Amino acid sequence: MEIRNKRPLYFISGEDFYFIAYSVLLTLDLLGGSLKRIKDHRKIVYLIQLLNDRRLIDILDRTQNMRPANPVDRELLFSSFTNAELHKREVFKIIFSLKRRGFVSVERTDTAEVLDVTLEVASLPQGFLKSENFIEERANAADLKRIVPRISALNFDTLVERLYMDRGVHVWAA
Repeated sequence: MEIRNKRPLYFISGEDFYFIAYSVLLTLDLLGGSLKRIKDHRKIVYLIQLLNDRRLIDILDRTQNMRPANPVDRELLFSSFTNAELHKREVFKIIFSLKRRGFVSVERTDTAEVLDVTLEVASLPQGFLKSENFIEERANAADLKRIVPRISALNFDTLVERLYMDRGVHVWAA
């Protein structure tokens, strides 16, 4: 019997900032590392949800061409969307905390409270992101990049459209 040490990203706001911080770093690494700037930090919150739940990746894969998703799949996607919305502020704060520690660089954009973020891999402890505990997340990231080409380059609205609205999920995005 396999025992998992990872917790899913369903937590009470403010409960586990270390897990959120690690998820931000892992998401930045898996979607480009220090070679790629993630434009609009708000995308990170949604990508964290997807990378940490294989069911969501499977839904995106199954509904690539036949959109919209069935009601159960739409409900799971909607749940991931609402969880992401609930954690936007926490991720925003954590990104600045990671910046103070030199783990990411941040560039402000013309839009208030929207940041472009780049992972500073050289500042992380050696081997920090190569843990075997995150094999599933790496596989999910590879599949996500295949399902949604150029995902790092998509703007926020297009990302939300491709992940949720194209699959029949009625969402609001701010």
